[in-house]
Amino acid sequence: MVVPPSPPKLPIIGNLHQLLGKPSHEALWQLSTEYGPLMQIHIGSKQFLIISSPAMAKQILKTQDHIFCSRPMSHAAQRLAYNYLDVAFSPQNDHWREMRKLLVTEFLGPKKARLFNHGPSWELMVHEAQGMLGGSLVDNFPGWLGRLIDQISGWNRKLHKCFTNLDAYIDTIIDDHLNQTVEEVSDDDKDFVHALLELSSKENDFGYRLTKEDVKALIVDVLIGGTDATVVTMVWTMSEIVRSSRVTQKLQSEIRNHTGRKQNVDEVDILKMTYLKMVVKETLRMHPPAPLLMAHESLSHCQIDGYDVLPKTSALINEWGIGRDPRIWGDNAAEFYPERFENFEVDFEMVPFGGGRRSCLAMNISLAAVELVIANLLYSFNWEVGYGTKNEDLNMQEVGSLVVRKKFPLCLVPTKSNWED
Repeated sequence: MVVPPSPPKLPIIGNLHQLLGKPSHEALWQLSTEYGPLMQIHIGSKQFLIISSPAMAKQILKTQDHIFCSRPMSHAAQRLAYNYLDVAFSPQNDHWREMRKLLVTEFLGPKKARLFNHGPSWELMVHEAQGMLGGSLVDNFPGWLGRLIDQISGWNRKLHKCFTNLDAYIDTIIDDHLNQTVEEVSDDDKDFVHALLELSSKENDFGYRLTKEDVKALIVDVLIGGTDATVVTMVWTMSEIVRSSRVTQKLQSEIRNHTGRKQNVDEVDILKMTYLKMVVKETLRMHPPAPLLMAHESLSHCQIDGYDVLPKTSALINEWGIGRDPRIWGDNAAEFYPERFENFEVDFEMVPFGGGRRSCLAMNISLAAVELVIANLLYSFNWEVGYGTKNEDLNMQEVGSLVVRKKFPLCLVPTKSNWED
């Protein structure tokens, strides 16, 4: 058996010590420059395959997608996703296939694209859940050692509290929707939760009827994987735009020229805005919401690039590293330069939404939402960084693990533009 190259590991902890002191995606990228785009590491008793090139990403997400289409077991995902009843975190099984089929058929059309109003406290709740989904020691150190450390560290208590709060919050969302009368909600006003509740009252075309726990698990997916990632991308996009006066002027010119004189930018206007799409694409290259794509677990033994991969190996695609690799993007890989996409056909050089059976089903909805919000923000207003900071000096530090966001909130001051005069 030929295994992929691996950094030297220590007894019990494996390569854990080499990931400390910096974000995991940065530490893994640094190791991959020495050990190659297909690298194996060990955390405790678990082995991980680290993917750091488009060619290797294609193997996981397309060529051998039928093998890497499952998810590894996780104590936090099991609890927060109601015992794996969702689509994003659950392993490959019949229930996952039913839920995915349901989402594809019921929720990806234009009338089903609306999400729902979360209320003011949803963001804090989601950030807490994402922190827990980063994993526990018992996931990588099964047996008494992992359980003992999780118990002593308070991780189990934090998970219980997080689930209790999240469950109560989702109950509030569901109750609010159930308490709305037929007269209060027209067909055009119905959102994702309305549609889920309708499906829980009858069997769908595939003979499956959603349970209340199914509904809750799918709402968790939308909160954590859909809405939050979209908001994070909007913030990074505006941050990069205001830092560059050149990009701002070029983008505002396109938006205003294609929209003309009216109150708001609409979806039809967006179709003509090629530079806007390049700006969003460049943001996703430099700031993918999930720097390490959610782990794909192998269902059976396979070979990649001549190396043997064992069953139940977790493959982590370092999207952050691939997106900043100068061998792919040139010497200006660290620069925000949307024009690079004028003559660059993207294949697996960028996979911020994953790929294959485990790709994000809301990809097009998310991209459309980001483009529409950014276009409207720039259509009528000019923006400056507050507190006397120059736009080009905006702090771009990152924070987070499952989803990486700006460490410091983006505070911008709008001024009404007189471009129409």
